[in-house]
Amino acid sequence: MQDDVKKLKELFLNIKKLGFIKSKRRGDTGIGYTFEELIQKPEENFPIPDYNSIEIKTYRKKSNKSIHLFSATPDGDFLFPIKRVVDILGYPDKKMKNSKVFNVDFYGNKTRWIGYYKKGIIVVNRNNKKVDLLAFDNNGNNLNVDISWSFDMLKNKLFLKLSNLAVISADSKYIKNEEYFHYDDIKFYKLKDFDTFIELIEKGKINICFNVGVYRYGKRIGQPHDRGVNFSIKKSDLQLLFDEIS
Repeated sequence: MQDDVKKLKELFLNIKKLGFIKSKRRGDTGIGYTFEELIQKPEENFPIPDYNSIEIKTYRKKSNKSIHLFSATPDGDFLFPIKRVVDILGYPDKKMKNSKVFNVDFYGNKTRWIGYYKKGIIVVNRNNKKVDLLAFDNNGNNLNVDISWSFDMLKNKLFLKLSNLAVISADSKYIKNEEYFHYDDIKFYKLKDFDTFIELIEKGKINICFNVGVYRYGKRIGQPHDRGVNFSIKKSDLQLLFDEIS
């Protein structure tokens, strides 16, 4: 671990000296993709850390967006759990009214309205060792979504991906409609424990975000576009889940 910290810090300091660097990809993911290109990390979707034992998270200083921890499709008794959620809780896309979408953040400490007629909340079920998504209509009737994430699955993802973390901040600016980044600060963290993770879900500090849109072009037009179910935390709450290390 300490060797990985030392090597990554050296790479970061060399990148910092370069000043503003043109983004190698447009959009929100450009900041992370560009840094990974600079450290010559191949792009992949494996659930392993980005740099040896260290997961890397990058963010724009002016952004208020939470830090995405990991993605986790619900487990359970249904073959297509995301489709089930969209069928029960989804709502019409703004442009393609015949197609359902579902873009909602859920919390463990408050109920979240889904449109005008439905609401949902995340509940930690310690007896059955899982995190449940519960949903109700506006009369309080259970909509029987039957979606959950087992403790075992969440623990595996958390420790495999996030035992050690590097958080990198960058200034950003636009020149002729092209975004540029100056990576200027790095901090290293170590994960506390799984119980803390679960407690933070209960307290609403870690939220679960469904991100299901619809394809508007091409061969799959009108079909659901599942961008994943993300567990996220605010930058200001990172030290609730991690201990900063030198």
